[in-house]
Amino acid sequence: MQKKIEINPSARNALLAGHPWIFSGKVLSPLDGYENGETVQVYCEGKLMGTGFVSPKNSICIRMVSRQAVETNRDFFVQRFLQMQRLKRRFVGEQTNMYRLCFSESDFIPGLIVDNYNRHLVIQTNSAGAMKNRDVIADALIASMKPLSITDRTDDETFKTEHFKAPASKGLIYGEMREEELIMKENGVLFYVDVKGGHKTGFYLDQRENRETAGKISSQKSVLNLCSYTGGFTIYSLIGGAARTVSVDVSAKVLSLLDRNVELNRISADKNKSVKADVFDFVTNENLDKFDVIIIDPPAFAKHVSEVKQAEKAYRYINSAVLKKAKSETFILTSSCTSVVDQEMFADLMEKCIRDSQRDVRIVRKTFLPPDHPALFHFKEGEYLKSFLLYVI
Repeated sequence: MQKKIEINPSARNALLAGHPWIFSGKVLSPLDGYENGETVQVYCEGKLMGTGFVSPKNSICIRMVSRQAVETNRDFFVQRFLQMQRLKRRFVGEQTNMYRLCFSESDFIPGLIVDNYNRHLVIQTNSAGAMKNRDVIADALIASMKPLSITDRTDDETFKTEHFKAPASKGLIYGEMREEELIMKENGVLFYVDVKGGHKTGFYLDQRENRETAGKISSQKSVLNLCSYTGGFTIYSLIGGAARTVSVDVSAKVLSLLDRNVELNRISADKNKSVKADVFDFVTNENLDKFDVIIIDPPAFAKHVSEVKQAEKAYRYINSAVLKKAKSETFILTSSCTSVVDQEMFADLMEKCIRDSQRDVRIVRKTFLPPDHPALFHFKEGEYLKSFLLYVI
C-alpha cells in the first residue's frame, strides 16, 4: 500500500494550475520516512491531490504522475505507453520511423525519456522514481511496444544528482543491435544514428519541423550549418536543392558521420564542406556574407539556473555576430535548447542581438516543440526548445 504525504496549500495551488513539481519546502510530512523514488499518494488538508514519485533528498521533492490514486505497476505503464503510441503516431508519417514515445513530465511519467528508433528503444531515467521503476518500465515497454532492443542511456551524473545507485545493467538491457549505427528515416531522409554514444539518445528528434523548414528555404541557396552535429539541417538543405552547404562542428567524429549521411542520401560529396571548428571562433573570424541561409543550433549552454548568465552571454555572442555579418536577404534559423532559458528570455535575447546588429530584421516564424514532445500549461521547465526563423532586410 502506498504511503501518504502531506503538502501545504500553496503547493496545492501550483498542482491545480498544472505544475507537476512539489518542492521540499512545501512538504509538511517528515521526509525521513520515505524511500527514494517510491510512489506516494499526495494529500493537502486531508484531500487527495494525486500520485507522485518522492525524492526526499532533492529540492524537487515530488513529481506528479496522476491527479488520481494510481498504482505504478506494469499494467499502469503498459496502458500509458499504448496511449502515448496512439497519440504520437498520429503526428509521425509513414516516412518517419524515429520519434519520442515518452517525454517525461509532459507525458506524465516524470523523469522518463523513451525514444523509438524503428523499434530500437533508448531510455533515460532522470528522476529517482523512473530509476526505481526502470525494470518494470522495461517490461512494460517490451509488452506494449514489442521492441527489438532497449538501451539505457542514463549517465552517471544523473544518478548522483538523484541520490540513486546506478543499476548493475546499463547500456543494452534487452534484445540486440547488430549494427554500431542504425540507419533511420525521417520524412524519407536517411540518417546513421549512434544510439549507443551519440548526443542525447543519438539524434535531435525535436528539430524535425525546423529541418523541414530549412529544406523549404534552401533551394539554390548557400547554407551555413553551425553546430551541425551529424548533419540533420545539412541533409535537408541539400535535398531541398541547396547549391552548397558548409557544416561546422567541433567534433571530428560527428563530422565523419555527417559525411557518411551525405553519401547515404546519394548526394554528391562536393556539395558539402565539413569544417572542424569552435563555433565562437568561426563566427568571429569567418566571412559570413557569402551565405543565404544560416542555421544556429548550439547545444544547451546551461543545465542549471546558476549558469543562466553564461548561457545568455553565449547565445548573444553567436547571434549578434551572425546578424552583424549576414548579408541582406539572409534567412537565419536560430534555436535554444537550454531549459533554464525560457521562451521569454530567449525572445528578449534575440531582441538585444538585433539591436546590437543595427539591422532591420523580420520574424518569419516562431516554432515550438513538435507534437511528439508535448507540453503542459504552467510548466515552462518542459518547454526547452524554442526557435526563430529570421529574415535580414
